[in-house]
Amino acid sequence: MPPVVTPEVIWWALLPLLVLSGGGFLLLTIASLVRRLPEALPQAWTVVTGLIVLTATVPMWDRVQSDGPRSFLGGMVAVDGSTVLVTAILAIAVVATALLARPYLRREDLPGVELYVLLLMSAAGGVVMASADDLIVLFLGLEILSIAVYVMAALHLRRIESQEAALKYFVLGAFASAFLLYGMALIYGATGSTRMAHISGYLASTILVQDGMLLAGIALLLVGLAFKVAAVPFHAWTPDVYQGAPSPVVAWMA
Repeated sequence: MPPVVTPEVIWWALLPLLVLSGGGFLLLTIASLVRRLPEALPQAWTVVTGLIVLTATVPMWDRVQSDGPRSFLGGMVAVDGSTVLVTAILAIAVVATALLARPYLRREDLPGVELYVLLLMSAAGGVVMASADDLIVLFLGLEILSIAVYVMAALHLRRIESQEAALKYFVLGAFASAFLLYGMALIYGATGSTRMAHISGYLASTILVQDGMLLAGIALLLVGLAFKVAAVPFHAWTPDVYQGAPSPVVAWMA
């Protein structure tokens, strides 16, 4: 019987993901168990969580600069300079959005715990995306990020514009995800792998215009990503969604 090979896990590289997702789940658990939370607690919790992640990126950056990029979990996840940089940007965005959210929630008389929990989970999805070294992990992180934002866009229950914005964002987001997933399937069919390193090696050894399946897969992948980031000419959904969604959510989306 062949020995079972356990994939390598680099725990320090997973620290931002664990802090963000753990902070979100823990805040949700506390809010479920405690009948009346202090008003400032969810915001303070989110800000502190973001600052912890931002602080953790400093030794992570030093480690990457000294040891070089690392791939782990069977080559599905990687950590390099761009991963750490995107993680730091996400942490700053979490802190800024949390600071903007409380005055808005108080003015609109909205419950705040859900927004902060979804914000942390959305940021965790962004970290998964930044760490992805495989198309499947990339898609998983993108969907975690997107699904949380769909719900955040609909948090203003008394405004029909908010519900409309969330529905439009969800429908077009699902449309973009279908393009993205179909493109990944075609790329896998052409290259035989979803690993980005293998795909890069295949691209270096083939003439792209002579491989129709690979060309179609890349085109669909780019269309799906362009929808997600509202790149021209796939940006027509942004005015309605940005106008209807709560202001802190728009800041996070943008």
